[in-house]
Amino acid sequence: MKFGKISLLVALVFSVFAIVFYTSCERNVCDNVTCFNGGSCNMGACLCPIGYEDPQCQTRSVARYQGMYVGYYSCDNGAPLIDTAWVTPDPIKINYVYLTYKHISPEVLHGYVSNNESTYSIVIQSDSAVNYLKVFTATLQGDKMLNIHSYLTDKRIVGDTIVEKCFFTGSKQ
Repeated sequence: MKFGKISLLVALVFSVFAIVFYTSCERNVCDNVTCFNGGSCNMGACLCPIGYEDPQCQTRSVARYQGMYVGYYSCDNGAPLIDTAWVTPDPIKINYVYLTYKHISPEVLHGYVSNNESTYSIVIQSDSAVNYLKVFTATLQGDKMLNIHSYLTDKRIVGDTIVEKCFFTGSKQ
């Protein structure tokens, strides 16, 4: 009987010791986290490099833009015309896209996707025209609406006067 009590006491002390020892060990919160495309784990979450997003850095940021957008185009508050825009990822440059829309076809714009967690935009590098400069900006709203603004500036006039403003808004199909 005495042996049984001692055995029970030893088992109880060992159990308490094992529980305290097991719960006092710190676990690495990144042990079961896998980050792809050069992402790194920080406090259990992936920090993705520029050009990738989602919980494991598997999705290219440009994927949210990819597709066809149907909508309306107008310049200087003129009558809106039905137009279509296409966004395709650049196969070589990670965070770049090609932007084409009917009214400027066959010209294709090339730009990079910029984001600040709440706003996504395509930054399109302008050409180096001597007298005129056409600047395009494209923004995405809710992953479904694409807005493209273009401004044609006459650099010969003091203050770079805007001579034409155009706007496209379209929804993803």
